[in-house]
Amino acid sequence: MKQFYETYEPFPNLSALLREISWTNHTLILGKTQTIEEKEFYLRLTVKEKYSSRQLERQLNSAVFERVMLANKKLSPVVSELPQLFVNNFKDQLFLKKYKGVSPYASTIPAFI
Repeated sequence: MKQFYETYEPFPNLSALLREISWTNHTLILGKTQTIEEKEFYLRLTVKEKYSSRQLERQLNSAVFERVMLANKKLSPVVSELPQLFVNNFKDQLFLKKYKGVSPYASTIPAFI
């Protein structure tokens, strides 16, 4: 319990997450992780996926955190931003067409073709 307090005391933003998982899951996370970022990752993952202690242990042993961090580093920032730019552009075009009185699904092909 002392390690639990000493680990999470400087991070009050994690207090809501800490209350949502079992003590067994806490001991697994405390025992198998090194950094606070890794602890937070597994806390959020456990809460989101509602992992049992066995499922969490499997995730810890398979180094999910390291694989996710490596995958994020391999993508360039431009590639990760592109899909969001396309979605926003598409939404903006639909919005403008709808409120200008033009059907958003109207063909953009000229009538003389």
